[in-house]
Amino acid sequence: MRTRLSLSVRGKRLLRELRRLRDERRMSPEEVAGQLGWHKTKLYRIERGESRLILDDLDELLELYGVRSPERESLFQLGKDAWKRGWWLAYRDLYQGESFFVMENDAAKISVYAPNLLPGLLQTADYARAVISALDPQGEAAEVDRQVAVRIERQGVLARQEPPEVVAVLDESVLRRRVGDRDVHCEQLRRLLELAERPNVTIHVIPLDAGVYMAQSGQFTLFEFPDAEDAPVAYQEGLFGDVYVEDAEDVARYRLAASKTTDAALSVDASVAFIRGVLKETE
Repeated sequence: MRTRLSLSVRGKRLLRELRRLRDERRMSPEEVAGQLGWHKTKLYRIERGESRLILDDLDELLELYGVRSPERESLFQLGKDAWKRGWWLAYRDLYQGESFFVMENDAAKISVYAPNLLPGLLQTADYARAVISALDPQGEAAEVDRQVAVRIERQGVLARQEPPEVVAVLDESVLRRRVGDRDVHCEQLRRLLELAERPNVTIHVIPLDAGVYMAQSGQFTLFEFPDAEDAPVAYQEGLFGDVYVEDAEDVARYRLAASKTTDAALSVDASVAFIRGVLKETE
């Protein structure tokens, strides 16, 4: 299932608020458009997130709805942030759409279940380069450099004043698989230990002797957002494209896989000790 998620979480919240204000005043979209002198479909497109809401239009809507301060200033700030250009747009030629970046940027919690490869948020630059080069052996050096730059830029969310909570559940094979040379491998393991010390990062390891677990069929990520009205989204990357899942029943299936997979993993302390052991063996 593919979905279009071009608006930020703040933008979606603004559109919900505008619909709420209109409903409270018992006005139809046609009535609002008529009073503002807009085409009758304009408000429909705005409320669905299909048309950019410029601040002048937002001002007219709030005036019509009789919204006063401080709510007015709050909604105006949402309007300024709704279509804010992200850093990733400089790399849009490398990727199809910006949905993943928007979700990762706006999420309050990011949970990654990784049976095969280390998640990009946790990778060092050298590890990322080795992975990208291996997955696309025909890629040009300049393009690989830009893809590495994107991966490192993404990690900026971890350095924010209020970073998202990050949970990574890693298969033992991910830790042991040699990516790059020994120095790259060791540097990556040290990076995981460093990240594990952060209060917002939790790392679990699933040992090989845990057997088969539910998420072993494929790597996926769950994004959860600050506003309870923004439903969680599951993301799964595939060889032929990315899949975003929002349907509640489908997301519940991913949540079940997440829960079962975490149950198969070691505790946080045991996982950190396990990573230290792999590092000692590798050095």
